[in-house]
Amino acid sequence: MRLIFIALSVLLAGCAAAIQVGPAAPDPNPTIIGVGVDPGAEIVVYRANSAGFIGNVAATPALTLDGRSVGTCRIGQPLLLRLPAGTHRIEAITQNGQVTQDVSVQDGETRYLRCGTATAPTLSPRPSLQPVDTATATRELNL
Repeated sequence: MRLIFIALSVLLAGCAAAIQVGPAAPDPNPTIIGVGVDPGAEIVVYRANSAGFIGNVAATPALTLDGRSVGTCRIGQPLLLRLPAGTHRIEAITQNGQVTQDVSVQDGETRYLRCGTATAPTLSPRPSLQPVDTATATRELNL
């Protein structure tokens, strides 16, 4: 019984290290993918502060843009994609699935996608990727 208690204590201590305490500070310098001063259009992929199961908070979905890896979805670290106008495919991937979102942007336009994981008591939750309006993104990014 004592051995089980010790093992459980070690496991929970490791999980606690992965939990974010308090809101993430806004990142004044998001990771920027793209070139040139006039990008044409922008897609911002971000992860809002979240609470819930440890697996959901700790999971970081991998992101692809038109089939190419561009990074991961982390709390407090938005990803700014500068690209030509048109329709682009964004995918979020975890070990337990993937979700795809086609995003159309015009010249000079910025679109926002909230990335995260589905609420489920699992160590590898399914990813989620939702378009949001500018007001929602601004509020959730604490800008």
